[in-house]
Amino acid sequence: MLIVSLYVDDLIFTGNYTLMFDEFKKFMMNEFEMTDLGMMHYFLGIEIVQSDVQIFVFQKKYVRDILDRFQMHDCNYVNTPIECGLKLHKDPKGKKINSTLYKQIMGSLMYLTATRPDIMYFVRNLAKEYS
Repeated sequence: MLIVSLYVDDLIFTGNYTLMFDEFKKFMMNEFEMTDLGMMHYFLGIEIVQSDVQIFVFQKKYVRDILDRFQMHDCNYVNTPIECGLKLHKDPKGKKINSTLYKQIMGSLMYLTATRPDIMYFVRNLAKEYS
């Protein structure tokens, strides 16, 4: 089996047969101008660390970029993403927010759930309550 993922001008592939990797890579390099970067370390904001027995995926740099982008690099961190039992409600008399900025923050958090499923409940609640 060979699994190929293509995004704009980035291509990654994986599978279960080394000879097929080599044949696929040779074919693609003959057809297209390509550079083999070896084992994947970074793809679309996701960092990858691989060994013979395990693969770690995380978005440490992406989180730092989010905090910088939304001017939160000096924020306090917590171990749990939401207080247990907390109910979020719209305040009809509350201050209006920039909806474009809010959507950018939510989109960034939604992409972060790819490697942080523990924040999915929190992000879902924010998206639901304030959309």
